[in-house]
Amino acid sequence: MLEIVVEGTVGAGKTTLVEILERERAMNGFYEMSDELADRILERYYQDKYRWCLTMELYFLHKRFLQIKQANQTENAVMDRSMAGDFVFVKMQKKLGFLQSIEYSVYENFYKTMSEISPSPRLLVYIKCSVQTALRRIEKRGRNYEIGVERSYWEQLCYFYDRTFLDGSNGNVLVIDGDQIDFVEKQSHKSLVLDAIDRCLNSRGVHFLDESGLKYEVNWYNNV
Repeated sequence: MLEIVVEGTVGAGKTTLVEILERERAMNGFYEMSDELADRILERYYQDKYRWCLTMELYFLHKRFLQIKQANQTENAVMDRSMAGDFVFVKMQKKLGFLQSIEYSVYENFYKTMSEISPSPRLLVYIKCSVQTALRRIEKRGRNYEIGVERSYWEQLCYFYDRTFLDGSNGNVLVIDGDQIDFVEKQSHKSLVLDAIDRCLNSRGVHFLDESGLKYEVNWYNNV
């Protein structure tokens, strides 16, 4: 069964957190869907976004749908990114002009159909971080097709992620302050995150975690 989905902008630390949950909580991880065809499409997309945008987004949507189906048939599953996260990119692409309205409608129809028949996780973990933090991590991992992307693209992406996952409508949510919490370098922060996840799996609502601890505030996201 799909227990947890980890979300966040590019560079937020989604994959790392899934790896930690595999090691520390014996969960079965499902990761960002990288394959040879995906890499080829991504490279072309970054060279010509107008031409390759819809192709890329539909390819990832279909793969995500199949991945969710597989995760839900696996005991104690945790997933790196969701269909809602994929749709974040699509909304941004439309605003930036890389998707025409008719292309957006085609994608949205596929997305709605697949979402209606896909299971929801027990907990959504959203790692919220600033553009500065995300860019520092992007530069550290050194993917050429990411490093050359203009800063304004990442700024738009962070904006749309926050709009999607900070509106309080995503069920049971744990929001991690990714600027304050460093669960990679600091053992105390990793323990803080794992404890918060354990607690939030057995509750409902919107929770927020920073260095001061776990908070439950129904409308906190309206002030972010």
